[in-house]
Amino acid sequence: MRRFKLFLIGLIPFILGFIMNAIMMQNPNFNLPYKLIGVLSLVIWGFIGFKTCEFGKTSVESAMIVNLPAFLVLLLNLFQEIILGQYWFNIVGISTQFFYLPLINLSFSFTFWSPYLWTVYIVGFLLMFASYYIGAYLKKRSL
Repeated sequence: MRRFKLFLIGLIPFILGFIMNAIMMQNPNFNLPYKLIGVLSLVIWGFIGFKTCEFGKTSVESAMIVNLPAFLVLLLNLFQEIILGQYWFNIVGISTQFFYLPLINLSFSFTFWSPYLWTVYIVGFLLMFASYYIGAYLKKRSL
């Protein structure tokens, strides 16, 4: 049951992405602090790692379970971007883009050398995994 909760927690970026998109669409002239949103998202993800690392047998297992939705979304984004060359025009195509929306600007900072969006998604996934694992590691270390 605890592992299932970890998986559900891994779906939180969908909610954040949809909220962020709604704000951007309703206020097109309002510039959000995108890098700050990315950093705060990673800090929150690390805090979630700190709080939920005991839901799995090890910190690595917890990080893998909670980031499983992020990995599946990454695979879907890579398939759409690289193989299809376009995103699906349905809720799956839209939601996969929204999942990484809070981290897009921050991830672009690390992939300035690449003209491809798929590299941004890969870096976003790695940042999420690393921040969760660091939070879990800090919890295990403090015990």
